[in-house]
Amino acid sequence: MNTHNSITVKKQILDMTIQYGDQLHGLWMHIFEPNTVNEFLHRLRDHVETFYMDLLTDSQEKQQTILGEIAVLRAEASSLTSLLHKSTDIYERSNNSPLVVQQMELNKSIEYLREELASRRAEICELLLQQDQLCEELDEVPHTLAEDPLPLPEEVDAFRGHLAQLRDQRVQRLKEIGQLRESIWADMKTLEVLPITASEVHLLCKDNQSPKLEVLTQLRDMQKEYARQVQELHDQIDTMRQKIELLWKRLPDTDAFNKQQVREAKDYTQSTYDVLLEELHRCQAIRSKNMRTYIEQLRSEIKIWWELTLKSPEERTLFTAYFTDSESEDILELHEMELDGLKDFYNSNQKIFELYAHRAELWSRMEALVAKANDPNRFNNRGGQLLKEEKDRKAISAKLPKIEQQITELVNVYVSQANTPFLVYGEDIHKSMAMEWEQLRQAKQQPPVGKTQLSRSVSKIFPPSEPLNLKLQKKETSSSIRKSPSIQRNGNSLTTLDRQNSCTVQSVNSQLKPPLHRDK
Repeated sequence: MNTHNSITVKKQILDMTIQYGDQLHGLWMHIFEPNTVNEFLHRLRDHVETFYMDLLTDSQEKQQTILGEIAVLRAEASSLTSLLHKSTDIYERSNNSPLVVQQMELNKSIEYLREELASRRAEICELLLQQDQLCEELDEVPHTLAEDPLPLPEEVDAFRGHLAQLRDQRVQRLKEIGQLRESIWADMKTLEVLPITASEVHLLCKDNQSPKLEVLTQLRDMQKEYARQVQELHDQIDTMRQKIELLWKRLPDTDAFNKQQVREAKDYTQSTYDVLLEELHRCQAIRSKNMRTYIEQLRSEIKIWWELTLKSPEERTLFTAYFTDSESEDILELHEMELDGLKDFYNSNQKIFELYAHRAELWSRMEALVAKANDPNRFNNRGGQLLKEEKDRKAISAKLPKIEQQITELVNVYVSQANTPFLVYGEDIHKSMAMEWEQLRQAKQQPPVGKTQLSRSVSKIFPPSEPLNLKLQKKETSSSIRKSPSIQRNGNSLTTLDRQNSCTVQSVNSQLKPPLHRDK
């Protein structure tokens, strides 16, 4: 209603009041005496005043009611915006519209906030329920997410990320649990066993889909234990197979059926273990009956490996069981341990032994060249023998230092790890090589010698307990030395051939100097 209409209505009310007042006054004047008329007029005035006062009071109360409701709405709006972390400025602006309009507009404007708050609280409640379920399954400590005041959007996002991690953890645990069960069942099949206790049955049941940490921990422990048993079975089978193969080689007779049965048992299972164990016990029983033969075979092998590992006579005597006449399981076991130790030592240092054997071959050839250089009749040879000797000398002079350097590096590594010197024929390999160079140097400084003295010099460099291949090489060298005639002198004068020989020997000796890098 606009202002013009309001004025018109107000004028109509006033006109109606005057009209009806005049009518009542005229009627009362016609009916009653003046005093009564005045009394009625006063009553009418009081009634009108009361009516307007009541109407005004009702209107004022209505106004206060609406103002109160508006205040409540504003407070609610402020609370909602605070809970939802929104701005409250739009709900605090002044408004000249009627109060009921303000009330209606305010109520309408915050209705979506009520819906958003309800939605957010329902969302938080759902997130907390999901967390409770996941944490209960995973035995994890739940995170907090406040409902009043509502968390910030970034806090809700972080909580959602936390739930996603819990879900991933649940998936990973179930996957690992499945893998552990498969591994355990496979190991049980290998060991040919079944779950015994009710706890093991429950843990290995596929229907048990609990991802609790306790279940995962128990399965991990169980898997480790069965894996350890399988590995132990694997090692025992390998060890028994090696022992059986070795016993077959040394026993005087073996059963073809048993050998076939062992060779067909290729899988690493409990059945294979049982087959091998039975054959091992059978072979050990036969070995006990043939103790003397078996010990002699071991001693033959030990002697070969003594040669390969360059053991001196003194080192060999340290193994006293080798020289006893007793026959017992203890003596037999000592021989097996000695043989295994020699094999392990040789295999661990095979490169050193191979290089040292190569060096010994070159050293033998070098000594042969020195012996030929001291032979005054060497210039009577034809067919380019001197040129060939010169080429051999240069080749050996180039190879020896390199090989000795390789030996030195490998031996230094061995010494640093074993904390003990590397011995060849009972002497430190460094000192042994240095001593050979010193002996060669002294031999070159001596006047030419006959075949007997030269042979003694060679025998000092190579002890009698060298490997067979070195002995054969030395034998060839000694034969070559014996075939060379001794140097002949005619009084104190030197023939032209003698002077040429002397110059040649000096040239050879000058180029066969020991390498400066050798260890002393």
